[in-house]
Amino acid sequence: MKKTMIALAAAASLATSGAAFAQATITGFMAAGYGVSTSGGAATATTGGFGVDTAELYITAKEDIGGGMTAGGTMGIGGLERAGGYTSNPAGAGYGTYGTNYTMYVQNAMGKLTVGSVKSGDYVSGGLASSGVNYYDFGDFGNFGARSRRDIIALDVPVGPISLTLSHQEAGNQVGEFNGAEGAVGQRISIVSASYTEGALKANTQYFTYDNRGTGNTTAANVFRLSGNYNLGMATIGAGMQRATYDTDATGTNYGVSASVPMGPVTLGAMMGWRVTDGFAAAANGTLNSFSLNASYALSKRTGVTGQYSSWDKALTSSNKGSLALLLLTHSF
Repeated sequence: MKKTMIALAAAASLATSGAAFAQATITGFMAAGYGVSTSGGAATATTGGFGVDTAELYITAKEDIGGGMTAGGTMGIGGLERAGGYTSNPAGAGYGTYGTNYTMYVQNAMGKLTVGSVKSGDYVSGGLASSGVNYYDFGDFGNFGARSRRDIIALDVPVGPISLTLSHQEAGNQVGEFNGAEGAVGQRISIVSASYTEGALKANTQYFTYDNRGTGNTTAANVFRLSGNYNLGMATIGAGMQRATYDTDATGTNYGVSASVPMGPVTLGAMMGWRVTDGFAAAANGTLNSFSLNASYALSKRTGVTGQYSSWDKALTSSNKGSLALLLLTHSF
């Protein structure tokens, strides 16, 4: 259940000014259970045991600032599953909690301006392309490409059923200071995006262009993305692709297709993925395949049980596959 609170500092300030109170909500998600993984590649190893997959908190605030405008933001706290006594890092010290996504916005009927620092989910294995199913850890292991934290500024403009977004991103400095990518060697990204929602159809497309390009296919030049899903009533089908073109014209393209089928409290999901590389050295060109099967049982609106099996080609030079099997108890509030 969402819990409503009044931030103490804001309450003290607003009480003296006579202004309206801003409300904040705390939400969270937890997933824990049993997992077995196989590393794959040239040498394989299988490990398993009980543990916590996810434990995160999010604080979201919203305020009416007058003149038809609202302001708000979200702060995330992650790493709660690893804090305190967890001491398996090389230095032997416990891992602490950490900030996850942070955003702040100002909005009116004409559009929404957002600034923040985010690490987005994988585009092909999550979002619209996943048909509404959360495939745990599949985006990190299933050959869909690495993701990094970015400092962002974005402008969203609604046009009927279409939402247009212009944004600029740079490598997140993660130290709370103004020392980002400007004048540095890191790549900055300019993005134009469009989302469409009408009836049973949802779709999104994005185009990225990068500066500070290198040579020898070591840095990205541009990225094109396309994804969507359609609700058939008895099932939802989805698909997505992401094509990255590098500085010397090599390409890496991720594809994914999925389906989800609700049957009362049970939802079944399946996803297949491919990563195709071309234009690199011969040994780095080829196709890596992956798939994930997911079954979730809703014990209530906020609590459920999820079973999942994922498998992926670990390397172009090896036939050994990586895999992950999970049985999780989940809860959101």
